[in-house]
Amino acid sequence: MKNILHALEQHASVFVELPDTAAGERFQREASAAGFRFGDGAKPTERDMGRVMAVHADRTVAFPGICGHIACQCGAKPVIRFEN
Repeated sequence: MKNILHALEQHASVFVELPDTAAGERFQREASAAGFRFGDGAKPTERDMGRVMAVHADRTVAFPGICGHIACQCGAKPVIRFEN
């Protein structure tokens, strides 16, 4: 989570790649503990995670959709690989 918080000091948003279920579950726990929420206020532990998540400097988490996945692959924003 330190890498994500550090990246958000320099960028308005970053993509977080979650390569497997274990990494997704760890991300959910750590993001919830750090105060991250979805736009509707739900904690990350209350939702399933996608393979790629968008994380914003205001500590919101979002599903990036197809355009976000494409942007992630082409390097439009920083990508942090969150591994277990």
